[in-house]
Amino acid sequence: MINWKAVIIGFIITLIFVLILDPFIGEFGSYISILIAGIIIGYIVNEDLLNGAIHGGLIGIIAGIIAVLILLIVGSSLILTSVFLSIIARIFVDVLLGAVGGAVGSMLKNKGF
Repeated sequence: MINWKAVIIGFIITLIFVLILDPFIGEFGSYISILIAGIIIGYIVNEDLLNGAIHGGLIGIIAGIIAVLILLIVGSSLILTSVFLSIIARIFVDVLLGAVGGAVGSMLKNKGF
């Protein structure tokens, strides 16, 4: 079962880290933020690796969609095809990073950290 409270907390954590890291290291900061939020949420949900990965992936989906919407608003003069391909790639990377982070966080919690 999905713990939506944990997913919302993870999204808020992602936003906070993005605001802190992006000015210093650019877009790479958003990827690190999703990974860190995934680890934290995987640790919080504390069920198993799959559940942690699912929760982290949900954080990645939400953060990816929000980031893509912002990019579309800001960069509306781009060619539509390249925008579509970058949207798919961006969301895929965000989901993957969130899922890995969630699995790591669950593993850490199950190991007693």
